[in-house]
Amino acid sequence: MLRRYVGYVVFVAACSILLAGCKKDSEIEAVLADIDAFTKELVAKVESASNPSAGVDDAQKLMDSRKGEIREKLNSIKSVRGFQVSEPTKKKMVESMTADAMKVGGLKAKYIRNSMNDPAFKRKLDKLVSDYQELFRI
Repeated sequence: MLRRYVGYVVFVAACSILLAGCKKDSEIEAVLADIDAFTKELVAKVESASNPSAGVDDAQKLMDSRKGEIREKLNSIKSVRGFQVSEPTKKKMVESMTADAMKVGGLKAKYIRNSMNDPAFKRKLDKLVSDYQELFRI
C-alpha cells in the first residue's frame, strides 16, 4: 500500500513539473512577442525616416526609454530552467532572438554607404546596435 502511495506521489509530482513547464512556455512566448514588437518598432524608426540619421536618433530615444523594461523581461526568462520549457518553445526562443538580432544588426549593412560617408552617423548606428546587443548579454 505504501509503495502504491509513493508511486502516486511521484507521478503527481512529475505531472506538476510538466504542467509548470507549460506555464513557462506561455510566459516565454509572451516575452518573445514583446521583444519582437520592440525590435520591429526600433528598426522601423530608422527605415521609415526620410533622413536615416534622424531615424537612428528616434530609435535611440526608443531604446533609452524602454531599455530597462526590455532587460527586465529578458531577465525573467533567463531564470527559467530547461525542464520548465518545452523543446518547441526552446527552439522558438533561439529562432526569435536570432531573427531579432539580425534585424537590428542588418541596419549596419543596409546603411553602410551612409556610415562610410558620415562618421557621426556610423557612431550613432554602432551605439544603437551595441545597446540592443547589450540587452541580451547575461
